[in-house]
Amino acid sequence: MRPFWIVITLFAAACGSGKPSTPSTGSDGGTVSINGRERIGWDQPAGDTGELASLRYAIYVDGTRSEMAGVSCVSSPGTLGFPCSGQLPSMSSGAHAVEIAAFTGSGGDAVESGRSSPLHLIVSAALSAAIAAPPTEWHSGDAEPTRDGVKLRIEKRADGLDRPVDAAFAPDGRLFIVERGRVRAVSSGQLQNSAALSLPVDDPSQRLLSIAFDPDFAHSGFVFALQAAETADGPVALLARYREVRGTLGQRAVLFQSAIDSGGEPSALIRFGSDGKLYVVVGSDSSTGKIFRLNPDGTMPRDQAGTTPALAGGVADARGLTWDPRTPILWIVDNDSNGGHLSSVSMSSPPVRAIVRGRDELPKGSGSTVFYTAAGGVPEFRGNAFVAAAEGYILRLRFADGNATRVMDSEKLLENRVGPIRVVTVAPDGTIYFCTETALGSLAPSASGR
Repeated sequence: MRPFWIVITLFAAACGSGKPSTPSTGSDGGTVSINGRERIGWDQPAGDTGELASLRYAIYVDGTRSEMAGVSCVSSPGTLGFPCSGQLPSMSSGAHAVEIAAFTGSGGDAVESGRSSPLHLIVSAALSAAIAAPPTEWHSGDAEPTRDGVKLRIEKRADGLDRPVDAAFAPDGRLFIVERGRVRAVSSGQLQNSAALSLPVDDPSQRLLSIAFDPDFAHSGFVFALQAAETADGPVALLARYREVRGTLGQRAVLFQSAIDSGGEPSALIRFGSDGKLYVVVGSDSSTGKIFRLNPDGTMPRDQAGTTPALAGGVADARGLTWDPRTPILWIVDNDSNGGHLSSVSMSSPPVRAIVRGRDELPKGSGSTVFYTAAGGVPEFRGNAFVAAAEGYILRLRFADGNATRVMDSEKLLENRVGPIRVVTVAPDGTIYFCTETALGSLAPSASGR
């Protein structure tokens, strides 16, 4: 079912003023009944996608300010500007007045417009009950058995995450979690308060996107990270190599960069393939994203076809990237305005080219994905893929015998149990780890077994 959208209009910053203009709702004074889970949409005039990307948005509910979450804008403007949308904050049942302001900068350097004319909403308890929101507070306990009878237990491992976007296990068993502005490690079961890597807090255009460990990490100590940043030529994804020493990532070396052709949230992911090469997917909501294949030093492999490290295009808003090592096949999860997609890609013999093997539809909001390849853990899960869903579940995918690219069936794990799930990964022992907006959890066989 399509989400209900509340449409308003925001105006861009006046030229040369340095201050965003006051948003205008264009409201007719009426009142709109909602269930509280809608997104609010607007057309944002801007000179280009670079100007658009510099704006952030504050939403006031009955005078209480918060930064709007989940803002996304398309890269092609319409008649009134770039179509954008954002998430409404949590609101209690009853009448509310909502105002929006555009701002740039952060902290003491923030410059904010005046507030828009109020938009009057009524959050209906009946509508909210009809479309129950997944919980954001959850606790450890047994999960519903899977269709094939696997009994699992949910464990809340840590609280205090801040919008995680990726996670990876180091060969020594530590879990490194990528948040918007930092990387933190989970060591000996404890989420470390000190960051292994932090971005400058005074530059909101920078954000971390993905992380991968050198297959020879035990000897090299190398960790690779993707980061979005603003440049004079527009937003780019930067591939940087770090050396990990006692829980800190340092000795940064930028190896590669690619333009991000998008006016919305940047998306890019990195994984190592079984051939020892780095695979980088840089997404775009205008479907001009690309797949890159690189040597670990950022150069183009000699066995690759073409004159650039780009293997293929047509990737939309990239949110998941994983290898099925049995084949090997690279799986990409991306989203566009029509929904989510799962694409399978293999590599030809030298000269290496990308060959698309299949494409399946997924629910809108599908994201982080991982193949279950652990030798231990749950035998029934081996060869399955797991996809994190913003709607509040992990989608389990099973594939047909004899056809590793055809999805045979699927089922939802943890549905309406823990809230929106942003990241999913698998530990060496087969435990499934997942991140919500604020917490780290795990799924493992329960003590009672099958």
